[in-house]
Amino acid sequence: MLASRLGLTMDEATFQSFNGLKNEDIFPRFLGRELSRAEISALSDEKEATYRALYAPKLAPHRGATELLDRLRAAGTKLAVASSAPPANRSMVLDGLAWSARFDAVVASEGLRGKPAPDIFLSAAERIGVAAAACVAFEDAANGVQAASAAGMIVVGITTNVPAAALVSAGARFTASDFLSLPDELDAMLPR
Repeated sequence: MLASRLGLTMDEATFQSFNGLKNEDIFPRFLGRELSRAEISALSDEKEATYRALYAPKLAPHRGATELLDRLRAAGTKLAVASSAPPANRSMVLDGLAWSARFDAVVASEGLRGKPAPDIFLSAAERIGVAAAACVAFEDAANGVQAASAAGMIVVGITTNVPAAALVSAGARFTASDFLSLPDELDAMLPR
């Protein structure tokens, strides 16, 4: 929608190259020029409002996610969200799924370098008091996999919209189609 309005084509390869990035990183690359803060803000507002309008009616946890969160929480595992999504999008998902209280920390990319830089994952590990090397990160975007891998975490690529091979190439140690199909080796590593 926004891409069409701007006279640009958003194909799958372009979408995946931006998936997980901050808007301030996406728009200059997508448009091929520098933009003012006001331009980035206006484009971001339009993009994110469209996303929320399209996604909110379909909001549902990915298969097995709630069960895995419950399992980890019951075992005393510290849990964090490391998100490049704007505040309204994070709220829509976390509040909409009633997941806000499930996490010990929600770390946003505001003030940090965006993915694929590791900053957001390192900050999340620090906030929950766990060494990055002891963390397992679940990611569904190649940029996020790269970021978590660069932070030194074990990364699980969830193949919601990216093929397993691309997530492995980006640095995922494991892949799964959902949270009920975790590889046995990974499942054995996670607390019960």
